[in-house]
Amino acid sequence: MDINFNEFEKYYYDLVYNNLEIEKFESWIYSYEDLESILNEEDYIELISLNFNNRYIKYEIQKILDRYIDYSKFEKKRVLSLLYIALESRNDLPDALRSFYYMYCDGYYFFEDLGLGYGLTCQVPPSNYCAETWEELNDKEQNEIINSFYPYVERDIKRAINWIERDKIILTGIKNELEHWKFIDNRTDEEKKSVVLTEESSNNAYEAVINNTLSERKDKKWWEFWKK
Repeated sequence: MDINFNEFEKYYYDLVYNNLEIEKFESWIYSYEDLESILNEEDYIELISLNFNNRYIKYEIQKILDRYIDYSKFEKKRVLSLLYIALESRNDLPDALRSFYYMYCDGYYFFEDLGLGYGLTCQVPPSNYCAETWEELNDKEQNEIINSFYPYVERDIKRAINWIERDKIILTGIKNELEHWKFIDNRTDEEKKSVVLTEESSNNAYEAVINNTLSERKDKKWWEFWKK
């Protein structure tokens, strides 16, 4: 993942997405000599005049600085960071997959497989488990479900990474009037086809996971956990 940030972008990104401590951000503001050349005079004075002990200070900072940020760049880093976490850490995989499910619901429809397939399975455990949430499953049950995703989940994560890194999917960092994320989809029709959900079941994604019969998935198939 090669997304280069300048110092201003890095500190602001960490504040917005990584919960950088306000005290550290405030200290950086006063020490960063180039800030005056980035902001106009009015915004610069307003920023350094803020009360950083205000409980709403993060919101106040964003009101001033958002206009100087290319949020498509920020959003690309945010989504790719989560995809790489999902790829590299089994411990973090369930939470990442559930995040993809929420992202799908918020407009990132290219997460159909990662979100509605694997993510929904984590969000709503299969019916043969006596649990309504992922947290209600014991460690053995959680590991059983996660292990059943492999090796296919790695392929599907890498596929999403490839789309974004090669600009097959261009994230805008902007939401529409329905608060759904907007993105530019440059994928081919073949690339848009789900490899998890059957085309016949596409109108009912929940049932599609249960009834999936893709021939390429052999041995222990992860969607069998949905069967009673």
